[in-house]
Amino acid sequence: MSDIAAQGLTRSVLRTPRVAKGTTFFGLMAGAWGAFVALLASSPATLDDAYDWLRGLVLFWEILMWILTLPWTVAYLVYETAWADWTRVLVVVAIAGLHLAASAPRTRA
Repeated sequence: MSDIAAQGLTRSVLRTPRVAKGTTFFGLMAGAWGAFVALLASSPATLDDAYDWLRGLVLFWEILMWILTLPWTVAYLVYETAWADWTRVLVVVAIAGLHLAASAPRTRA
């Protein structure tokens, strides 16, 4: 084997790509926001029913569900206000963007 080929073999080291912890969680959050926007655009009645279901729960479970679904519930409540359309959409996009930014995975330096 030539010297050049031998040097190439010793230098090449297979490394696994570094994946930030929390990538799966971020994917789930992005998917949940995608589902929320799709329901908002195609079937707002489904979101109305989900909100009515949430409000009809026993107090303990309602509080727990509010904590678990807070960004989406607040975005829904904002979208149901009587504000101008552009304001409602802007606030919902801001809520989604802030939530995804907070959920984004970070790698250690």
